[in-house]
Amino acid sequence: MNANSYSSPGTTGGNREDLRGPLTILEPEETPFTSMLKKGPAPKATLVEVVADTLRAPRMSGSREGSSGAKGGNKAVKRQRFGSYVHRWHDTFGVTDVQQAITEAGGNAVTTDEYADAKAKCIREVKRDIEATICANQDGQGGSDDEMRSRGLFKWLASSQTPSVPSDFQAPADQRVTSLATLTEGQLQTTLKSLKKNYGGARSYECIAGNDYCEDFDNFTRLRSDTNTERYRVTEMASEQKISMVVKVFESSFGRLNIIPSEFLNITAAGVGDVDALAIINRDLWELLFLDELHSADDDPDAGGLSGYVKAIGGLFCRMPKGSAFIMN
Repeated sequence: MNANSYSSPGTTGGNREDLRGPLTILEPEETPFTSMLKKGPAPKATLVEVVADTLRAPRMSGSREGSSGAKGGNKAVKRQRFGSYVHRWHDTFGVTDVQQAITEAGGNAVTTDEYADAKAKCIREVKRDIEATICANQDGQGGSDDEMRSRGLFKWLASSQTPSVPSDFQAPADQRVTSLATLTEGQLQTTLKSLKKNYGGARSYECIAGNDYCEDFDNFTRLRSDTNTERYRVTEMASEQKISMVVKVFESSFGRLNIIPSEFLNITAAGVGDVDALAIINRDLWELLFLDELHSADDDPDAGGLSGYVKAIGGLFCRMPKGSAFIMN
């Protein structure tokens, strides 16, 4: 007689199952970009636009005594508007009548309320959807029967969008770096130098980075990333039994970066984040606007069981793309 199955001994069985709770889920759930963004006033339309302007180049020419100069001088000639569409996030959840009854009767090792657990899980999943969407490289779309999409972070900073960001306000080429398998100090300095030119001085930025680029940061100045040649050695107190190789802040003459790891940058269709990507963000220039805040709702119950949905409508909007940057492979 074997006791390796709950269906033995005998045909009908007599052994009990030993099914242990609680349920364990191990998935990335930190949403740093969503958390850091300002939440602005709700949109009043599906296409949300901002207005931007620029100053003329400085000049050294003088003027003659008593000269009144040419009349007019339209100072609004460079003023333009641009924007993108809002996104509609939506997912459903439910449980059959039989499964819910069994759960409430104590017949489930995981939960006493399957429906409540399904709702909570769905909310967690949609929160990740929002982070993945606003950190993506997809463009927005709207105004038709197609699915509603908001423009992602990397597309806001790209060289072309629909509707497009005017050239005066686009991120310059040095702030749109691609095909960089290993992050180097030289490239980072070039990007920060370009940002400094736009602002007229060094600024502090949030740097959201994939795992491999975070590792490159940890190796900065200790190793030359192009040749892996050692440049200096880390010395730690032996009594502390600790080696610290974490770089949380990178600061140079051109700016300061607060480095924040992320699993949701430029995700693939399979939902996998880009390990060779980072975005350098001035938080004052970005907003997350919700036409309909993230919420759940219950459908009317029927004979088949309980169901509901989780939904949010909103989007990522940038007031001045040339004030931020990205580097990716």
